[in-house]
Amino acid sequence: MERYPSILEINTSVWLNDLGRTLDTLAPHDIEPLAGRDYLWLMGAWERSAAGQTIARALPGLVSEYRAALPDYTPDDVVGSAYAIRSYRVDGHLGSEAGLAAARRLINERLGAGLILDFVPNHCAIDAPWVLDNPELFVPCEHRPAAECFRVDRHLVAHGRDPYFAPWTDTAQYDFANPATRQRLIEELLSVADRCDGVRCDMAMLMLREVFTRTWQRDPQVEFWAEAIATVKARHPGFVFIAEAYWGLEWQLMQLGFDFCYDKTLYDRLTHHDARAVSAHLRAERHYSDRLVRFAENHDEQPARRAFGAQWWAATFVAATVPGAHLEYLGQGERTVRLPVQLGREPRPEADPQARHFLRQLAAFRRTLSDEFEVFPCPHPQVLAYRRGRHQFLVNIGTQGVQLSVDGTVLRLSAGAATVVQADAVAIPVDWLRQVALAA
Repeated sequence: MERYPSILEINTSVWLNDLGRTLDTLAPHDIEPLAGRDYLWLMGAWERSAAGQTIARALPGLVSEYRAALPDYTPDDVVGSAYAIRSYRVDGHLGSEAGLAAARRLINERLGAGLILDFVPNHCAIDAPWVLDNPELFVPCEHRPAAECFRVDRHLVAHGRDPYFAPWTDTAQYDFANPATRQRLIEELLSVADRCDGVRCDMAMLMLREVFTRTWQRDPQVEFWAEAIATVKARHPGFVFIAEAYWGLEWQLMQLGFDFCYDKTLYDRLTHHDARAVSAHLRAERHYSDRLVRFAENHDEQPARRAFGAQWWAATFVAATVPGAHLEYLGQGERTVRLPVQLGREPRPEADPQARHFLRQLAAFRRTLSDEFEVFPCPHPQVLAYRRGRHQFLVNIGTQGVQLSVDGTVLRLSAGAATVVQADAVAIPVDWLRQVALAA
């Protein structure tokens, strides 16, 4: 495993639809444009829920999002949520288990990269076999509003949720206070781990003992992740665990065994154009910050071009060149509207060769960087300044142009501009960086 891996997220349904392929019919030339990353994350590869699909087509709020994302939207575009999983089998619309194994071989052997798949530990679809056959594995819906529950024979089962939002009505909530539930989930996780090189764990903080107890008033007595991760790594020592995590719980998850956790703090501070706050965050202890996943876009956030405007690439540049893992979303820099995870198609944006070239070059450039890292003071409050070995980075994350002096050299940085300087104050000829700055 690379110390600072690069991860490319791919919306599997959309990607295969654009290619006119399934996992079974992928050819080497289909994946070669994705080279240069350490892992490909095939997001949404598992079987989706027919019941969830029906719900997703009926909710007015979601339909409004579909129409915003897809001007020619029809109900047939709704394939169901990628996070209301019916089973950990490849969705039939995407291919077969044999196709997934063949795609993994292509990724491993042709690209020298690993395959990341989803693991959704908090809940499953309301029509998943476990719900129908073993409702005792789920949180009983006692003394709760009817909207938070659904009936399975004589059982009332709670919908999945996090404590700050309404329930996800296409899901059923696993009961982590039940040892049988935890054991079944570990067995499922082992099955997933046999078929890939790592997992991105959805909302991983929800099954922390303190969070689950507070949300459901049921105490698991143990930490699920400690046992689950240790069990998988005993069989697959190099397997990678990535946590989608919020609420300042990243370090707790790392201590339980996660290799990497999302860095939402960096993303939020970049969106606020606050160089001093970003600098303070980047000064965190290395044993913690080296294991954060930096990003400027993923399927949950607004597209980088919308979140950061014409300077989307500057936020991407920072996320990729500070220590830690880097997450890139296929099509980053081209789309302007977030695609809901219930849709299987997106409008094809006008291809932007410059954005694609920038991202490919950035992926290659970050592999050349030293592990040494230091944030240093910059006299201008809009400019983020840091070193990686002999490389000195100056990035204007503000909305106005600035002028500053570095070792006697005057630098002018337009809004969102960046430069890389060597220790002897000689600018590095990073043509791909200058080109995208001019285009912005």
